[in-house]
Amino acid sequence: MTQARIRWIGGPVLRAEMQGTFRLHEAIEVGDGQLLGEVIQLRDDEFVAQVYEDTTGLRPGDPVHGTGQPLSVPLGPGICGHIFDGLLRPLRREDGNFFRPGLGGRTTPAMDFEPVVETGAAVSPGQAYGRVAGVGPGRACLVPPGVTGTIESIMGAGRYDGDAVLCRVKNSEGMRELHFAEPWPVRHPRPVRRRMTPDAPMVTGQRILDTLFPVARGSRAALPGGFGTGKTVLQESLAKWCDADVIVYVGCGERGNEMAEVLDEFPQLEDPRNGRPLMERTVIIANTSNMPVAAREASIYTAITAVSYTHLRAHET
Repeated sequence: MTQARIRWIGGPVLRAEMQGTFRLHEAIEVGDGQLLGEVIQLRDDEFVAQVYEDTTGLRPGDPVHGTGQPLSVPLGPGICGHIFDGLLRPLRREDGNFFRPGLGGRTTPAMDFEPVVETGAAVSPGQAYGRVAGVGPGRACLVPPGVTGTIESIMGAGRYDGDAVLCRVKNSEGMRELHFAEPWPVRHPRPVRRRMTPDAPMVTGQRILDTLFPVARGSRAALPGGFGTGKTVLQESLAKWCDADVIVYVGCGERGNEMAEVLDEFPQLEDPRNGRPLMERTVIIANTSNMPVAAREASIYTAITAVSYTHLRAHET
């Protein structure tokens, strides 16, 4: 792990003197609290980085550690039904009303695992190698980006800790161990086979939209409007009633009171499809307007990556 020292800091932006080799867009851990940041510019003997959370207390001379990896978020089965921040750190009742700073809050619970491939099988990015027990769409364990090879060994059916090695993949570069949660780079294209042509409408549950402004399944739609015109309320309605398999709701730059309403209401909603809790097929990413601008930008990439992962899971199972 390469190191640097903060030379100058102002808000979420810092300059650090390099004591090793850093790469553009490399994820970094800043200070003793391991605040997550990203290198955005390289100079002669220093780099410029943006930090994705409150930098109060940081000062020149504090350490910066390079991870050697691009900005990534841990994705795995069981992501549905939970609330995260823009860096995919979970919001849990025991942590209080705020997300825990740094990367210490990322843990994976024990789960029941069942393999779906055998030793010797060839795997590629985005392919399922196992599944976990539970309700909700898509409980698959997926091969992360950049991993291709042959299954050297895989665990049998049983309950395993969140950090257990479930599978070992062998390729020309050596051996790669896979766990329930694996890092997925947020700024890299997702592993896909082909892009399908939209040929059917997505039922939004709002008759005015379905009649006059239909949305094609697999396409995109925008809700432009000024402050207080009802964009957030309409987004909530779409999340509640549309016929999507998985809902990923990201509140990027939302006012705190609006986001609080979503966080309070969604866990109590009933799924109109089956009468079960709607959160079983929902992921909420909360990134309010009091977060640094850089964190808001990162939350969009995080949400898109989570969408890609949950979409693969929904269709793998």
